[in-house]
Amino acid sequence: MTIHFLQSKAAKTLSLAQVFRMTESEAETAFRKIRWQDTDGAAVCSDCGGLDPYEYRRPTGLLRFRCKACGKNFSITSGTLFASHKAPLRGYLAAIAVFMNEVKGKNALALSRDLGMSAQGLLGHASQAA
Repeated sequence: MTIHFLQSKAAKTLSLAQVFRMTESEAETAFRKIRWQDTDGAAVCSDCGGLDPYEYRRPTGLLRFRCKACGKNFSITSGTLFASHKAPLRGYLAAIAVFMNEVKGKNALALSRDLGMSAQGLLGHASQAA
């Protein structure tokens, strides 16, 4: 049985200090390795599970993928609670580091204060569903 990517060893050993030292490119690589741990960071289609998407960048520099199997476009955050939000990947990695290293858990309001981000922007759909 596959564990959720936020419970992976890579997510659990991520420190806040590491995240803040990362460039955006390093954050992208780290997020990919946490997100797609079974393929060592190689993208997997969030719609059909296709293993052979090609990647491209938008003019803004945002990394996108297009699945060769089903033709769907997706991003590194598609299919996660971070989907459809525009925060930088370093912000999401910081949230993962804080959340995973907190002994008794962390509520969304405290996390948003710690990271200087809105709880809505940080957790999006998860905070709406609660």
